[in-house]
Amino acid sequence: MVVVAVLAVLGVGGLAVYRAVGGGALPTAGGGSQSEQLLGAEEIEELLEGRSQALKSGDEDAYLEPFSGKARETQKKLFNNLRKIPFARAEYSVLSQSGSGDDNYGTGATVSLDVAFVHQIQNVDVRPVSEWYHWVIKRESKSSEPRITKVGPSGNAYGSSSYVYYPAPWDLYEDMHVVRQEHSITVSDKKHAADTDRFAPYIEKAAQDDISLWKSSGPAETEVPSGFFTVLEPDRKTYSTLYSSDAEEWEAGQSLPMPTFDAEFSGTEKDLEYGGARIKMDSSGNHFTHATRWQLGVEGLAHHEFAHALVQPLEAAYGGFGSDGASTEWWVVEGFAEYMELRFDSERASWSIQGIKEFDGSLPGGPGVLESEVSSQYALGYTAVRFIAEKGGEKAALQFVADHYRKPGELDQQLQEATGMGEGEFEAAWAGYVRSIS
Repeated sequence: MVVVAVLAVLGVGGLAVYRAVGGGALPTAGGGSQSEQLLGAEEIEELLEGRSQALKSGDEDAYLEPFSGKARETQKKLFNNLRKIPFARAEYSVLSQSGSGDDNYGTGATVSLDVAFVHQIQNVDVRPVSEWYHWVIKRESKSSEPRITKVGPSGNAYGSSSYVYYPAPWDLYEDMHVVRQEHSITVSDKKHAADTDRFAPYIEKAAQDDISLWKSSGPAETEVPSGFFTVLEPDRKTYSTLYSSDAEEWEAGQSLPMPTFDAEFSGTEKDLEYGGARIKMDSSGNHFTHATRWQLGVEGLAHHEFAHALVQPLEAAYGGFGSDGASTEWWVVEGFAEYMELRFDSERASWSIQGIKEFDGSLPGGPGVLESEVSSQYALGYTAVRFIAEKGGEKAALQFVADHYRKPGELDQQLQEATGMGEGEFEAAWAGYVRSIS
């Protein structure tokens, strides 16, 4: 239970994290007659607010003014990259502080801040999300201005760097190339601009397909994105670095859930645990390089990852577990993404089913280790969601997925509503279905 609670706190990604561990107002001066406070709450808030406003207005000089040394160089690159993204919200907020900001010995004051870059990309995020940075701020005296001397990733969030969502592509690339389309934003390093421009129309097509299908057949009351943010990266080492997320050797892409910033977790629709998702794809892989099917490959991978991102805001299972202690079933999560991918590629759907090996009649609970196991397990997940669609209709299948994301502990009831069968009966009927088609 302690682990679950910690994971739940991790997802907050903002001021609620700070408050949950005893934060609140920033520390004030100790009050000793020999000390002078140089970096109090007012000075720190002014620094953050100034960067937020300068980013919004596009005033590069104002944004960079307090940064010094190498930090100024990295922030110039960051500023120019961020200005290419259509943000509905982009601002900085303090997560935690070490150092009182007092000048105790006449040598100035230094504080270290964990800072959240709180942002919401238009049409991509349904709630604000955050990336965590670490800033070091120094001030020599009352007559001098504060200087931000160091900027990097926050060391970790409760022992894990993966929860700081750093680096984003705007941190990595000297010059970020951005292709903005109606339902997608596709980015890469500018040196890969030609390839990105070539792939982007197929990524947009997949985005439009997924969104249109959900609008026509998905539950009307669900709050889902109307666009997706994708990073294309052909260097595997760099790909694995993005967002500090682990990458399996066999994976071609990944959709990364982004927790809502400062959510209150009341269980209501307005307090969604996840504000959106970030998608990264290895553009050196077979989906992008196949001699005759690369267009379908790009679309297929995008269909799959966008499916994850589409329903991410619905998920109530923080850290893998919902409020009732239940976890979202792997076969539902990946089966739905495979269903969305293979629905638009009947030839590959047939290949996928033919690749099912050593079937024991059980619903898959994970991808396995070997590449052959991975393909087989994903195919089984696909057949499970396809079976639901064939039994109850596509609207029933999408309703089932939405319901399971929101209440993972009610699988039996959800299957009853979608197919007329409880969990045990469904698994047996599905197993017979798999044997009949594979």
